[in-house]
Amino acid sequence: MKKIILLVLIVLTTAWAMTQSLELYFEGILLAPNAEITLTAHADSGMMVLDTLDVKNISDATIEVKCIRTIIDTIPDVINSFCWGLCYPPFTDTSSVAVVILSQAFSNEFVGDNDPGGNIGIMKVKYTFYSIKDIDDQVSVIVNYDATGESGNNELFDNIRLSDAYPNPANNFVSVDYDLPGLNNAKIMIFNLLGSKVKEIELTDAVGTLT
Repeated sequence: MKKIILLVLIVLTTAWAMTQSLELYFEGILLAPNAEITLTAHADSGMMVLDTLDVKNISDATIEVKCIRTIIDTIPDVINSFCWGLCYPPFTDTSSVAVVILSQAFSNEFVGDNDPGGNIGIMKVKYTFYSIKDIDDQVSVIVNYDATGESGNNELFDNIRLSDAYPNPANNFVSVDYDLPGLNNAKIMIFNLLGSKVKEIELTDAVGTLT
């Protein structure tokens, strides 16, 4: 009788494992189920963007995947939102759009945005990705958006100057004036209206104009 029970448990466990079609990768590294990752930035440094979380379909069929955002711990006056197929306002927790992921393919559609607005603390958010054919076929990750005030470089943030893009409106190009005293290895990142990064530009000088 014990052998029969053991055999049934093995079969059930194998069947459950086979129903899992999704994996999550952070910066190209496979995450364990319900893993936690942390993004850290100064509370006054602006938007914290998570755009290196990729979803992989490890099944043999094309699937349609939706995303659910669950706020675990919040901070007053912090604005948190996400993009998955579309970009959603802060009060939306479930994507209305399902992203199609081919068999054995990755999707880099996800972007998590968190604007501390100068408020110090950790915003803890869980993102769950699931097949619309089976909500139990899902994978999750917990993200800690850590907005800290502990920095020896507060004066650097106070002295940074970045102009609005001009001319506005523009046809073919825009320019941005910048002054980044004391900063090395700075970058300007450009995002489209869907929240996807379309260009990343290294700044070799601390002061200048980028076109």
